[in-house]
Amino acid sequence: MTASLATGVLGFVFWTIAARGYSAAEVGRASALITSATLLATLSNLSIGSLYERFLPVAGAQARRIISSGRTVIVCAALLLGACFVLVGPRDTLFTTPLELWLFPVFVVILGIFAIQDQTLIGLGRSRTVATKNISQSTIKLILVTALIPVGTGFAVVWAWVIPASLIAFWVGMSTIRRRARAMAGPGALPQPREIAQFYAGSLGITAVGVVVPLVVPLVIVTRLGTEMNAYFSICWLVVSTAAILLHATAAPFVATAAEPDADIRAATIRLIALCGGAGIAGCLILIVIAPWILKIMGPQYAESGTDLIRLMALTLPTVSFVTVYTALARVRRRLRLAVVVQCIFGVVVLCGIVFAADRWGIIGVGYVYLAADIAVVLLLLVPGVRLIRLALDPATTSASFSGTSVPTAASNPTAASEPDRRMTTR
Repeated sequence: MTASLATGVLGFVFWTIAARGYSAAEVGRASALITSATLLATLSNLSIGSLYERFLPVAGAQARRIISSGRTVIVCAALLLGACFVLVGPRDTLFTTPLELWLFPVFVVILGIFAIQDQTLIGLGRSRTVATKNISQSTIKLILVTALIPVGTGFAVVWAWVIPASLIAFWVGMSTIRRRARAMAGPGALPQPREIAQFYAGSLGITAVGVVVPLVVPLVIVTRLGTEMNAYFSICWLVVSTAAILLHATAAPFVATAAEPDADIRAATIRLIALCGGAGIAGCLILIVIAPWILKIMGPQYAESGTDLIRLMALTLPTVSFVTVYTALARVRRRLRLAVVVQCIFGVVVLCGIVFAADRWGIIGVGYVYLAADIAVVLLLLVPGVRLIRLALDPATTSASFSGTSVPTAASNPTAASEPDRRMTTR
């Protein structure tokens, strides 16, 4: 959460410098390029990171092979997705030279490797390095975006974003991930392939929808309203999504804790609801009050065009909290089907609604669509979500009964006796 908050704040400073030093049209073009490359990079990860978080700690000597195989898959997927975007995306609007077209898939690869390293480090027990890595990249890109102001183009802003990511990804990969993976030894204790496949399928579905929607929305805005309107939207999205990332950051440690044998599922759920729900309500109220002041930092035109939008999107934060709590509990139970279906419905509502809303109401229509889609998701999940929360809060519910698994014994699992020590070492 510290890394998410710090990178969110530094990201806001980054776009403030860009808004002050570059034209709104170039900021909008840069925002669309960076958003597209980042989301394509996330999609190219193919939810492999969820497997790293869950299974690298028990992979033993297989960790190095697993990381290497995953990295190869991600590079190939990133190149393919980047090339497809260049071929079918709004190339005439976003790219001004052939060099930009050729470099875009490479940027997707760099950001894909940079992104997967977060979950790789968590799986290898190096969570603190995640904060160091992301805060360093966010700090260096501030220097570069300032230095490149004389260039004045949107692609200069993209360079300022990607160059630090490439250097830091190389440094982290060689100095930390490679060394730590080589140090892991032993046969490991991976579950059956069928169990891994079921977990992976659900995670991949949720990740895909979570990437496709934010990827398409800026492109629709650029196509329908122009790059200048996308600049105003991107700043509002940056502020609200930073708050949403903080909410999502509460889920991973909950899943890790609740899935442990003999975990106090009730106490863990209470902490999750308090952290995630409290942050969602507080974030909503704070953003509604301070929205105009935040946007005035960027410039008066941003405040004029984005205040109502950011307030509308802030209203979605409590609903995001509820969905985050439900999805975290569903991950522990390994029952993600409903979560995937609801995410797909959310994506369809947003993507179909945004085309109509942008033409009818302009940029504020985006806020209407997101709020309507989030309310629809909460209504669909309300009954099963409340039922799942009540089950988790039942004092009679144990971690094993909630997740539907039995606790392995030392006789059936030779590594069970040393598992607490391994977890403590990882932490």
